[in-house]
Amino acid sequence: MTSEAIASGRVLVVGAGPVGLTMACELLRRGVKTRIVDACPVPTDKSKALGVQARTLEALDAMGIADRFIAAGRKIHGVNFYADGARLAHVSLDDIDSPYTYMLSLPQSETERLLAEHLVELGGRVEREVTLTALEQDAGGVTATLSHADGKNESERVAWLVGCDGSHSTVRHAVGLPFEGLPYEESFVLADVRIAWDLPDDETHAFIAPDGAIAALPMPKGLWRLVGEAAIPAPTVDDVARLLRERGGPKATVTGAGWVAPFRIHRRMVPRYREGRVFVAGDAAHIHSPIGGQGMNTGMQDAYNLAWKLALAVSGAAHGGLLDSYHPERHPVAASTLQATDLATKVVTLRNPVAREVRNRLGAMLAGLEIVQKRLLAQASEIAVGYRASPIVDEHRASVARATVGRRVGEQPTLADWVGFGGAPHPGDRAPDVAIDDAVTAFSLLRHTASTLLLFDGAAPTPEGYANLADIARRVAERWGGHVKTWIVVPRRARPAELEGEEPVLLDPKAALHRRYGAGSECLYLLRPDGYVGFRSQPAAWKALEEHLSRILA
Repeated sequence: MTSEAIASGRVLVVGAGPVGLTMACELLRRGVKTRIVDACPVPTDKSKALGVQARTLEALDAMGIADRFIAAGRKIHGVNFYADGARLAHVSLDDIDSPYTYMLSLPQSETERLLAEHLVELGGRVEREVTLTALEQDAGGVTATLSHADGKNESERVAWLVGCDGSHSTVRHAVGLPFEGLPYEESFVLADVRIAWDLPDDETHAFIAPDGAIAALPMPKGLWRLVGEAAIPAPTVDDVARLLRERGGPKATVTGAGWVAPFRIHRRMVPRYREGRVFVAGDAAHIHSPIGGQGMNTGMQDAYNLAWKLALAVSGAAHGGLLDSYHPERHPVAASTLQATDLATKVVTLRNPVAREVRNRLGAMLAGLEIVQKRLLAQASEIAVGYRASPIVDEHRASVARATVGRRVGEQPTLADWVGFGGAPHPGDRAPDVAIDDAVTAFSLLRHTASTLLLFDGAAPTPEGYANLADIARRVAERWGGHVKTWIVVPRRARPAELEGEEPVLLDPKAALHRRYGAGSECLYLLRPDGYVGFRSQPAAWKALEEHLSRILA
């Protein structure tokens, strides 16, 4: 057992919103003894964060619960922007490079309910009206003081503590992490309503006017969320209906159905995500404008990134550098998101007439460009999030000088193979999905808690190549079998005679997986438990793979 693991192996998660629930579920799914507490007596009944992005749905798919979310939500397939009575731009979400070609609209109360049900299925439960009042940590663990509703105080000793307790985080305050940033000057209102109008009910509609903007987002059960810039201390449904009418909305009948509230927004984040044995995630680490629906998704993916690393650390299977990678991977993501949402908010709330005219014309022109739409889709859906600068991703590639020109010679990569591999997913990139046959996809291979090693045969079936791949599979199984699931991927319709043993063979009959991963010649990809490329090698080299895994796993 490494120095970072202690006998109890227990983790305390503070906060039972979507981020804390994701964290607790993922820890329990990996066999980690986990306790989750929340100061609130009951779960939220408010819709709050609505949008579940494609990358978050991919994570929920790996957790085995995406179908539940989709059944409860409403699919949004497009976004429209209007100004001066005309539609400026339309962005379709149907081309997102994911099995989930939409944004799912789902009230946060439902997101929390589904995650809490999954938590119970995994053997956990949320302890409510339990407040963290103090914590102390040392080299061996964290001692948390918890206060119960009946006045009882409890001292809990754990290996690690994760603060997922929101923008007013007690955990963040307890470890002295500053929350750097500023509030926005503008005020906003929101309302969950019913709208009778002729606009598509599977798309978002944003109306931009000189005195502010208002957006309408479809919700389940025929509802809409209206969000507008306005300083109204106690808004009513009539107020938001008036804003919609004054800011260019079409003829519509708006009736109240639920939550109506004013709110202010901030842009803040912590300088570091880890303080000893204490981590922060979600709103405890970063808050920003809600434009684009990024906040909850970014937080849930904080948890998805940290949970598998923490589970390995608790079990004693991780080297210290693995947990150290949480901050350098996730902090830049939040910083980029904060910057992008800040810019988008400033653009939408422009007051200068000349600047507004430039925005409208330029926005309409850019939104019509395919390359711009693809970039917007990748960023908004968060499938563009990657960790190429991470300290725990790497690759091994033979020099281009060793590539052959023209005819293929044995397992030696051709120049085309070398170029194709260079254009395939890089270390730190999200591993893309692809249909391998009618029943198997790349993502279906990731529905477990270990890393996934893909040993690609390439286009040259040779006895030497098969022997090398089988040898790598055997060595990995012997040393890290509990933490790495291996497949020898062959572009054939039947198992090769050379692989007649117990080697795990995956048939890729149409070479679809080979093409998507640039595997024209023999190579390998190590996909992390969170679905990102951790390491790749062309050709498939045991020594290089061993060196990489030895830096991650004990």
